Amino acid sequence: MTQQDIQVGWRQNIWLVPVAAVLLALLVATLPPFLTFDPSKQQAPLDPDAPSLHYGLILGHALFGTVAIVTVCLGVWPWLRIRHAAVHRWSGRLYVYFGALPSALLTLIVNYLHSGWHGDIGGYVQGGMWFLTTLIGQVAIRQRKYLRHRRWMLYSFAMTTSVIWGPIAEKILPADGFPYLLELTRWVGWLVNLLVIKWWLDRTDRRGVVIQVPAR
Repeated sequence: MTQQDIQVGWRQNIWLVPVAAVLLALLVATLPPFLTFDPSKQQAPLDPDAPSLHYGLILGHALFGTVAIVTVCLGVWPWLRIRHAAVHRWSGRLYVYFGALPSALLTLIVNYLHSGWHGDIGGYVQGGMWFLTTLIGQVAIRQRKYLRHRRWMLYSFAMTTSVIWGPIAEKILPADGFPYLLELTRWVGWLVNLLVIKWWLDRTDRRGVVIQVPAR
């Protein structure tokens, strides 16, 4: 099969527009209470033994997560990667070191401090998968393994954007009085995203897509 270059025109990447729009709407809806730095506006119950520490960790998770959400769409935008390689690299570093890695790590700690059942297993797996996919992708680019970097950063993209599914799953699967459904909501989003990304990667591999590597 004849190999093809990845297309960078807007028609080929129009799918990024609704994804970015939904992520922006989610930030507008959920971020303002955190910007008040007021623990009383925190919906989840805080650890009574260390409420200030717990709130600080939740706040850090939210702020690092915001950086991850803003920069992740820049990272998977082929036009930016090809036409403005320096912007791609710097936004990628922001995503990894000031977004995904610290936010994923704080996911694990915050999950541990939560009292009661808050989808513990799904929360731990989600945070761990987000951390590992990002770390593997970053190590790959340091080794100049571009195809491996692309694959694992797309998996990281799937984990980051799984936040979209939280409000949807909670509406479809109300967990009040039946906590097992809350556990299910912590699995649905990132599993669906990972399966979609895996399907797309397998499809492009069969088509023999060539990854254009910008000059460093």
